[in-house]
Amino acid sequence: MEHLNKNINLIFLIGQSGSGKSLCGNLLSKKIEWEYYDTDTILISKHNKSIEEIFRERGEAFFRSEELSLIEDVIIKNQVVVSTGGGLPEIEGVMSKIKKYGLVFWLKASPEILLKRIEKSNRSHRPLLFKQQSTLSDNLERQLKSRYHLYEQSHYHINTDDRPVKSIVEEIALLVRNHAS
Repeated sequence: MEHLNKNINLIFLIGQSGSGKSLCGNLLSKKIEWEYYDTDTILISKHNKSIEEIFRERGEAFFRSEELSLIEDVIIKNQVVVSTGGGLPEIEGVMSKIKKYGLVFWLKASPEILLKRIEKSNRSHRPLLFKQQSTLSDNLERQLKSRYHLYEQSHYHINTDDRPVKSIVEEIALLVRNHAS
């Protein structure tokens, strides 16, 4: 086990769908022996519906309010790695909140890599990207433009293009250790 300084209690992984947040977050939490929360998975379980169904039945505003409520619950916890939904940083004030309470890592991937990863993924997990009126590529480009300035505010930017997950996790763990020193 790698011991981390006690004053770092939360790690947030943010980024676009397909950037590797869930996979990296899960492996990172095991490596440093912290709890792991995936906001999308928690909301799917809580509502017993896919993200697509939640969006369709209750709307995006409801989903974002649920994400915010989850973040409010998480920031009082200790030793948790949190993989967030790609749109979570768009919630008013959430970036400053997660930066205040934890270390924020932007898992950054090129649009080409994101497209390849997302095309192979579960569509019901990404309703905003698979809207019928636009192509996946157009929706992804639009999201990246609207979220880029938010993602940029992260403490650390981690490029995930063509990198093994283990390498990404090692980099994050090293940055956390160094930040704590």
